[in-house]
Amino acid sequence: MSVAIETNSEQSLNIALATWLAAHAHDPNGVEIITLGGQKFVVKRRGPKPFDGLIYAFRFMRSFTLSLLCWLVWGQRPATRTLLQNGLTEEARRLQLLRAAGCHVPKILHQEPGVLVLEFVGEDLPHYLRTSDPAGRIVWIKRVASDLASFHLAGFVHGGAQLRNLMFDDNKLTRIDFEENIGEALALPLGQAYDFYQMLSSLAGMRADEISASERQALCNQMLHEYLLQNPDVAVKQHLKNMAMVFTWLVRIVGPILRLIPGKDVQGFLYVTNTLGLTLTDE
Repeated sequence: MSVAIETNSEQSLNIALATWLAAHAHDPNGVEIITLGGQKFVVKRRGPKPFDGLIYAFRFMRSFTLSLLCWLVWGQRPATRTLLQNGLTEEARRLQLLRAAGCHVPKILHQEPGVLVLEFVGEDLPHYLRTSDPAGRIVWIKRVASDLASFHLAGFVHGGAQLRNLMFDDNKLTRIDFEENIGEALALPLGQAYDFYQMLSSLAGMRADEISASERQALCNQMLHEYLLQNPDVAVKQHLKNMAMVFTWLVRIVGPILRLIPGKDVQGFLYVTNTLGLTLTDE
């Protein structure tokens, strides 16, 4: 939904924003883009919900399962309570920390319990990948892989590094969505390897009929090559190798069945496995 309100100054814009928030105080939870005075803003809501106790129990079981999977696959088990420390307050804390460090993340324009208003920072990367030609997609993949490598070399973990959480505007990439903190719950090299896996997996399973199977696999391979070229951290690469060994083992067992399932997510897992398998060879 988009709402247009004319304003002539920063002060009147703040008043318009406060007026809009008051008028929409009972809107449902979610993410909304609004327009005030010709400028776009992102409003995120995470207020109390009916059956909060049941929802918390579900989140606890999800976090417990994720913690157990991390231990089984990677040998590290983040604390369940740490994984539960997510939401708008956690996101605001991380955004402030990252902006202070000079990272490209949205500016916080307003914060109150259950509400976070951020600057609008453009369209997401899947939009640009779908609307580019094959040569243009290679340029984009190199750019996003290099951007993640630089983010990691600065000592950070995103925790939600899927392509949908990379926005582009004014020739600048901006990272969004820092509610989930699994990356911070893991040791740094593993958290960064998990970031790369998220980005790779989002490319492999992206809904885009414009991209053929062969091109998609080539783009996945290009992403890995460019990332490791820009971030040669041996610890991160070792964790990617560990993922490759686990995924390759799974494909050997159930691969013939998976190849018969047409879903993008299932086929995407096969693309990811093929790409990560390149880390097991001497390139």
